[in-house]
Amino acid sequence: MINFGRTVNQVVIPELSEQIILKTVAKAEQEFKEKQQAERMTALDFYFNINMDKHIEQYFSSESLQQIPTYPQKVVPRFSRARMMLYKNPPKRIINGEENSDYKEVSYMLDSQTKQFSELAWLLGSCHFKSKFNERKQRLEYEILPFVKEYYLVGESEPYGYSYEIDKGNNKDRQYVFWSEDRDGMPGMHFKFNQKGNRYAVNGNEDMINPYGTTPISKVVYPSSSFDVVRSAIQIGIAMTEIALSVRSRLGQPVFTGIDEGQSVIKSGIDSAIILPEGATFQYVSPSGGINEMIESVKAFANQTAENNHLRIRWGESGGNSPSGEALRILEIENLESRESDIPYFKEWEHSRYEIDRIILEKHGVMNLSEDLSIDFGEVSYPMNVEQELKMLDWKLANGVMSKRDLLLYFNPDMSDEELAMKMGEVQEERTQQIQADRQANQPAVFQSLRQEAEDDSQ
Repeated sequence: MINFGRTVNQVVIPELSEQIILKTVAKAEQEFKEKQQAERMTALDFYFNINMDKHIEQYFSSESLQQIPTYPQKVVPRFSRARMMLYKNPPKRIINGEENSDYKEVSYMLDSQTKQFSELAWLLGSCHFKSKFNERKQRLEYEILPFVKEYYLVGESEPYGYSYEIDKGNNKDRQYVFWSEDRDGMPGMHFKFNQKGNRYAVNGNEDMINPYGTTPISKVVYPSSSFDVVRSAIQIGIAMTEIALSVRSRLGQPVFTGIDEGQSVIKSGIDSAIILPEGATFQYVSPSGGINEMIESVKAFANQTAENNHLRIRWGESGGNSPSGEALRILEIENLESRESDIPYFKEWEHSRYEIDRIILEKHGVMNLSEDLSIDFGEVSYPMNVEQELKMLDWKLANGVMSKRDLLLYFNPDMSDEELAMKMGEVQEERTQQIQADRQANQPAVFQSLRQEAEDDSQ
């Protein structure tokens, strides 16, 4: 592991003393560097497509933006979704050798939350994920935490505690939450605190002790962030606003020569005549440069950013036939390789998150889960023609790779257990009837004749 030193989100606690910890926590929150937080905030604005105007407006004068609105583009979420293919299909979480339907039911919106979490972790370079228990609905719920401060004991490389903001208020009494784990016979802590370092109990927990013994926060850390995508989005937003201004000014700027300044305020229009003194001129001057060249420059920004992140962009006017599934796989080979490199990060994170879930569910008396967990990330599939698809399914059925139940789910993944049972019964009945018909068709003629006479007598 390469150690480039601690970041501003890592705070060393000099000793395991409650008062020292409290002072360190309060001081660390006050010293949080605004620059790094602002960069992450900008990335989140562009990911969620909010507050983007303010990041573009600063590069234009107020007079320019009186002509047109800013024109930011939804580049960042598209890049994030295209790059993070690992959770494109929900992974199978195998607990003690099989998928646990009870755990799937109690872990509310886990698949959708982990998909968004993976995209933000790639974009920001690191992200935290909190598991919490909803007492009223008796289920696990999840929260993505882009801004978390970590606390370390001297000489340790794993966080001892975490804090994160829950209420900015009016920026005068900002509220935070702190979690720490059990360590050396000293119970972990859990409480709220404000900027002054005053702490408060959470949900009646007057002892302010962490009931789980471990922090309910897990994290993924990438070697680097993808802020180049955010900066590219800013550049594209600026360029697209410039193009909009250019379109707006295509008529040109009216210019007079040979007249006094006081005479330059002249009303014009198709129903008005402009009378100019001798030697004066009037014309519209349009900006130089073609809009097509400007659009190509915008594409160059997007294409270069895509290549740097192992992606490709297919523009709408590219034309031609759609590539086959195999051709798409070849074109996406770099992104597929990147997906493989993502697996170790998220497999480790899945195990740490599951361990937290397991402890929380056991603590609240919901269920006891096995420690045995394996993660099977879904393979990326590309479209096939009908003939290829049928051959693949026939081969899987013939070689026992796929069951008839799997085949039904292949065509209808949302089918309930009751529908599956009914369909399986229909398939079995049809199969039995077909076998009987085949047997009768293959019987010698004498037996078929006797059977026909028996049927005639019964009538």
